[in-house]
Amino acid sequence: MKGTSVTVVLIGAETSQRQYVGYEIKKSHEKSNGILGIYIHNMKDVNSHTDPKGANPFANWSIQRDGQKALLSEIYPTYDWVNDNGRGNISSWIEAAAKKAGN
Repeated sequence: MKGTSVTVVLIGAETSQRQYVGYEIKKSHEKSNGILGIYIHNMKDVNSHTDPKGANPFANWSIQRDGQKALLSEIYPTYDWVNDNGRGNISSWIEAAAKKAGN
């Protein structure tokens, strides 16, 4: 994460259960990176199969904000690569995350 200002989390069927994904989300938040998630469940693999939609990994983490508990899923946006035209919009999503973080 050294030298980064934005963290993009690709969200698959089991992403929210992965220990190291949670670690990267936590460290990215502590570093004040811009953060966003992209669901990839609708992308077809080489056999034209897709995975079920995974849980939002940002929902596993919370912070204190204005004296209230706030889930990171309430703070950081998620997008669907296929339904939200990721190919055409990823640069604007990253730019928005960077601006939101003040980068």
